[in-house]
Amino acid sequence: MAARTRIPLKKRLLTVGSSFYAYTYTYRHHSRPIHPPVPYLRLRGHWLRQAGFAIGQKVDIHIGDGRITIVPATSS
Repeated sequence: MAARTRIPLKKRLLTVGSSFYAYTYTYRHHSRPIHPPVPYLRLRGHWLRQAGFAIGQKVDIHIGDGRITIVPATSS
């Protein structure tokens, strides 16, 4: 079997966009829908496959210390 060659991965610059997360706010028996904007990231591209991620693969998201880390899910 031939050795796999990987293209060196480069740093990616993404822009955090906004989306909306709707919920109902209830205060003193009055309800009203609220649609505050929330941060939104969309990741896609051939570079994900080159980094070792496959379509349909489960991933774990680790959040902390000002960073987000995405790793293949471990079976629990």
